[in-house]
Amino acid sequence: MNKTVWIVLGVSLVLVNVAAELVFYFTGFNIVMLFRISLVLGITTIAAIFVGANMLINKLEEEEPLSGHVRDTIGADRKKS
Repeated sequence: MNKTVWIVLGVSLVLVNVAAELVFYFTGFNIVMLFRISLVLGITTIAAIFVGANMLINKLEEEEPLSGHVRDTIGADRKKS
């Protein structure tokens, strides 16, 4: 997760600054650095949330259901006595 977030941070830094320079080149409108930084941090935060959620979902998929040998099992895997 750590490596992915760093990659997203670098890519968003480059893309946001390139987009801001293109906007300035074609329209003459300057996007201030504070707005650029907030865009980069927002993109990085959203990516970190999605990567973390993806990791949790992958861990849930690895979980094995209970075998029914436990007394407090609820559901279809409990043996009828």
